Amino acid sequence: MKEKSLELGMQPSSFIMHRSEVQPTAKYQTFLAEVENALAGKLSKRERQRRTTELALLKRARFIELNGVVHHYQDVGPLDGEPLILVHGWDCSSFWWHHIVEPLAAAGYRVILYDLKGHGFSDSDPQRNYTVEGFSADLKALGQALHLPAHHIAAFSLGAFVALHYAALASEQVRSLSFFNFSLLPYNKFASNLIPKVLDFVFNTVLRPIERRNWWLIPFVYARLVLAKHTPPVSDILLGTLSLRCCDPEAVRVSANQLSQKSILEAVPAQMATLTQPVLLVAGANDTIMRPSGGRKLIELAHNGIYFEIPKCGHLVLFELPEQVIQILRMYLQGVKRNT
Repeated sequence: MKEKSLELGMQPSSFIMHRSEVQPTAKYQTFLAEVENALAGKLSKRERQRRTTELALLKRARFIELNGVVHHYQDVGPLDGEPLILVHGWDCSSFWWHHIVEPLAAAGYRVILYDLKGHGFSDSDPQRNYTVEGFSADLKALGQALHLPAHHIAAFSLGAFVALHYAALASEQVRSLSFFNFSLLPYNKFASNLIPKVLDFVFNTVLRPIERRNWWLIPFVYARLVLAKHTPPVSDILLGTLSLRCCDPEAVRVSANQLSQKSILEAVPAQMATLTQPVLLVAGANDTIMRPSGGRKLIELAHNGIYFEIPKCGHLVLFELPEQVIQILRMYLQGVKRNT
């Protein structure tokens, strides 16, 4: 496996230069140039602060080839800390975790976050293998490439499907699992045929072209009305909508279709029942996508499961209530450490 850490000033605390390197992806270079050009010009105080934060995130970028596809990832915190891998959701990016990284690294964890292929700054897969199994194989390859010991995983939405699949196949590599906004999704033939088409139209036909015109207010209104109960700051909204620009439309189209398949949905409870390591499932009380009732049923299948429900929270917990996510993760991981 090949990897590279970009030398752009600020580096991860666990920075190492490896012999084999791969070049950063084109979409990363494009966005980096955009941010640097913006900072070279005249900006309001708030806009300069936002762009400075983006640049700091970009300077932590590393690139590694996993199963033939170049992936963007970040490795923050002490090298000898307990590894914690963060897996983002559908049509999202690793930047959705940006509030979580530093506090967990400061607590002593080696925090590794990455973009699924076709998402964020990771390249597209020419084979179009945007399946749970394909994403899971990449997660396994990442752990192997970084020579990680048994590690914790925190995953959001689609990322939970990926992490669960991986943990069910490589149980010895996983110390604990934390799922945010994850639930049993009952199979319905009509809905399974309709929902992927609706998502394809809303995200690929409507929202993606709108984001390219920098009309971020429209996707924000959609997210605020449909997905969230709290209003995040503009800086988070723009980081969130960046994924609309960076995600391969085919990646979100294929994965949406796959997550509607009966075999995938019915595998979830069976996989959860095989887990013996500690499992935390955090639900938003007002999540209309991954409903808390399904989350409660799912966690009951785990041998060592804990369920926590956040009042007045929708599907976008990472942007809605990041401080609560940090507190929950720190307390849970400390409890896992005490009990092992």
